[in-house]
Amino acid sequence: MLSYLHGFHAGNHADILKHITLIQIMRHLNAKNKPYTLFDTHAGGGLYSLTGPNARKTGEAEKGILSLDFAACKAAAIPEPVEFYLNLIRPFLNNDLYPGSPLIERMLIQEGCPQTLCELHPAEFDSLVHNMANMAVHNMTGKNSVCGTEKPAMPLIKKSDGFKTLAAMTPPAVKRGLSLLDPAYEDDDEYDAAERTIIQVHKKWSAGIIMLWFPLLAHKKGRIQSMIEYIAGAAKSQNANTNVLRADFLIDAENSHKEMSLKENAASGQDAPRLYGSGVLVINAPWRLDEQLSESLSFLCTALYQDRRPAFKIDRFTS
Repeated sequence: MLSYLHGFHAGNHADILKHITLIQIMRHLNAKNKPYTLFDTHAGGGLYSLTGPNARKTGEAEKGILSLDFAACKAAAIPEPVEFYLNLIRPFLNNDLYPGSPLIERMLIQEGCPQTLCELHPAEFDSLVHNMANMAVHNMTGKNSVCGTEKPAMPLIKKSDGFKTLAAMTPPAVKRGLSLLDPAYEDDDEYDAAERTIIQVHKKWSAGIIMLWFPLLAHKKGRIQSMIEYIAGAAKSQNANTNVLRADFLIDAENSHKEMSLKENAASGQDAPRLYGSGVLVINAPWRLDEQLSESLSFLCTALYQDRRPAFKIDRFTS
């Protein structure tokens, strides 16, 4: 299925967790003056309107990034990772836009680091190509505003299945690096593909950091848990010293509302099922990422969804 469009959800709680994590990993990679490889398997359109009909229909950005930006401006102090994230994307917010992971990556990536973006949805692919080529419109010209380096070369953008492309292109020539996987999970096959791809890639590219985003859906709780445990178990069995980290940001309790499958929703005429949160799984998690996420998520729980029951948890896999 190719029905998922991220414009309905851009800037929501899941994006906040995903992008704070992504940014901290890239900052870790940037700390060494050495090149690295970056893959983004489900890149989306790259840039999204916060005032268009899609965003207005769900209101997720208003409850997410816009509420966080407002809360941060009023807070006496905010965690450094959250502050860095907001400062990075605020030029977009000031123009009623939200950058997806490809643009965030391009703002942070250093010169000489190969970046590969995959997107299979025809409309999203066209948007991605346009937005990556026109970053100058958003004042991303000349020097990289974050790293102080020359703006890196255009990434390789492929209209392809991100899972298959990642598996085919690893191990890369530049062994340091990061793979971001955040499929839409429209079909059960995507859970299987995430398991299969990550295990295959980690076996071939044991030094690479692998970051998987996943939804928290009550009707898929068992499948999501089995996916996480299977991936983590495979990574630890390959090398018991592999640092595997899971971080969940919950905006409500698991039983806060009735959820159903996309097929059931289509038949009922209701909106798509809401997430009660989302999570990230990181293989070869950088040093102190757990502390940075704990500090950040603790703040998010005080800044967002105060009419609900926000919470977070962080697990470090030891065996």
